[in-house]
Amino acid sequence: MSKYYAMLLVAFWFLYLVTAHDAHQQVSFGLKDQVETSESVLREHDQIDINMAHEKTFKGGDTLAYVTPWNNRGYDIVKEFKGKFDFVSPVWYYIEPSGYKVIGEHDVDENWVKEVGGEHGGKVVPRFQFRNWEIQHYQFFVTNAMEEVPKVVEKIMEQVSKYDFDGIVLECGYPSFFPVFIQQLSMVLHEDDKQFILVLPPIRSEEQKKYLSAEIFAGLAKLIDRFSIMTYDYSSHLPSGGPSSPIDWVIDNIEALTNDENRHQLLIGLNMYAMSYHEMTMPQPMLLKDVVGKFEDWIEDEPFGWDKEAEEHSVRDMDGSTIWLPTVKSLRNRIHLAEDYGVGLSLWEVGQGLDYFYNLF
Repeated sequence: MSKYYAMLLVAFWFLYLVTAHDAHQQVSFGLKDQVETSESVLREHDQIDINMAHEKTFKGGDTLAYVTPWNNRGYDIVKEFKGKFDFVSPVWYYIEPSGYKVIGEHDVDENWVKEVGGEHGGKVVPRFQFRNWEIQHYQFFVTNAMEEVPKVVEKIMEQVSKYDFDGIVLECGYPSFFPVFIQQLSMVLHEDDKQFILVLPPIRSEEQKKYLSAEIFAGLAKLIDRFSIMTYDYSSHLPSGGPSSPIDWVIDNIEALTNDENRHQLLIGLNMYAMSYHEMTMPQPMLLKDVVGKFEDWIEDEPFGWDKEAEEHSVRDMDGSTIWLPTVKSLRNRIHLAEDYGVGLSLWEVGQGLDYFYNLF
């Protein structure tokens, strides 16, 4: 086996690992700097600032809101806070390796697209994700790119044209593995005046920098409008758990990939969900409404635990598990960070969060 193909197989193995992981009360409300407790969250989580519900307050780059069919509260959130999100990405489409079949059109809601888009709404850019691809599928797609790439581009553009979407979000692992695909898709989208947003895996190790670096990012930035980087799930592989998105790690990713010229194209990922860790079970993601439901059973006015280094909150459940959760304070700190660096935000995903979070954006 040649050295090139040996490296290619190693690269595809990394790619496979990345893509395999994918599972009101209307009052005038000021988000005060206060100690957060289960009691304060119960009292305030459904309070929204009606005067600013449709005004973007985030002063950094663009904001992208993901919406999923399995947490359909998100469909209403982007309507109730229309104007705060520059991009809205419904997670509708999957590209299968067999015949490059596109799955998910049954989820498309044309009336909702019209409601959340338009002049005063966000650009609607549905996500397309490779699904059920094995190493051999990626290898075939890359080594036969000149014949295979146009087939996938055509399938994607059929959906974009049919529903007049404003563009797409593409999740395909490490984009540097697919230069021909990225170039052709970018060209076709931009010829039709459509937006191209690319999902990036976060950098966790030096090994990953072979496939995602400042140089690679700079090259891609000439083809891509925005990058949505998944800076969350930091501790989800650890049975003992830990913070979902340590703030120093977020900074490391910003500084490792961007420069002054292209930094505005990066949208740092913020998780709108909690993670529960117990030594006897696998880590479990939790909707914030389910966390609030737990608070109703054990209202306490004790402050949440605050990790000063990660800048995240955690709380101990009655069953002995530890729940790491986004809060007003942790989100505000990341928003300020994004404003300082001039980067944008991508919210995964808005159906999982609490209503008062969106006052911040």
